[in-house]
Amino acid sequence: MKKKYTISEEQKKEFAGVYLLEYMINTPYSPPIFLDGNDQDLETILVWLMAQGLIEIKDDEKYIPTQKGREHLKKFMARYSEYLTMFDIFCAVDLEAGEFAFESWEEFETDEEFQAFLDDDRWDDLRVAVADYKGMNAVEIVFMNFINEHRFGRDESGWQFDLLLGSVWDEILELCESSIQWEELGFEDEQGAVPAESVVEDIITQGTEIMLDLLGERPVEEINGKSTVVDAVYYVDEVGMPEPDPEQYKNYLDPKYKSKNWKN
Repeated sequence: MKKKYTISEEQKKEFAGVYLLEYMINTPYSPPIFLDGNDQDLETILVWLMAQGLIEIKDDEKYIPTQKGREHLKKFMARYSEYLTMFDIFCAVDLEAGEFAFESWEEFETDEEFQAFLDDDRWDDLRVAVADYKGMNAVEIVFMNFINEHRFGRDESGWQFDLLLGSVWDEILELCESSIQWEELGFEDEQGAVPAESVVEDIITQGTEIMLDLLGERPVEEINGKSTVVDAVYYVDEVGMPEPDPEQYKNYLDPKYKSKNWKN
């Protein structure tokens, strides 16, 4: 069977590049031009960043980000912020009952209690389905989720290899392929067939309404398993991710809406 999702070597370099760029800017970290140890596995990514004008060589001894690189990271961070704000609502949906786990968010006092609630088998993850229906890159959505879950562990030995050549990219593709697809959401009831388009659009509208209600009551950094999802490492020269704007996010009530952050 033909695979629906793919990721080219160029796309891997692009995603790995933005991850390394964030590390260079926010740590900060300036790799020497003569790499040694595990850092040698970063060479291909650094070459790609150089070719794109996102980094440059300073004093013939180290790589540093350019202004273009900083702007590139800021654009990614805007997408990442939008993902955290508007997509996690679709991580746990009960399709049979038509319920969202986050509707019950305020009933739990601790992270552990809410996480146990999310772990119930009745919840389906529809983030890939929603992203695909909106015409977004589902692979990037999963990549962002892996970042949020710290799946690219920079505190672990060998992370440099995993960033571009490791099996994590196969895991991302496998997750995309195994996820519920929006085309599968159609069903029949006593009144007849309900097309998949109608189902996914209803899910997107309902989820957006719930998220907008939550945004009106709690800051976004509290709305994800009652934990802080705006990680301190994701800042660019003291310029953080954009603050959520409920008025702007009302546009998401249109099931096919995607902001300029997601348009190439």
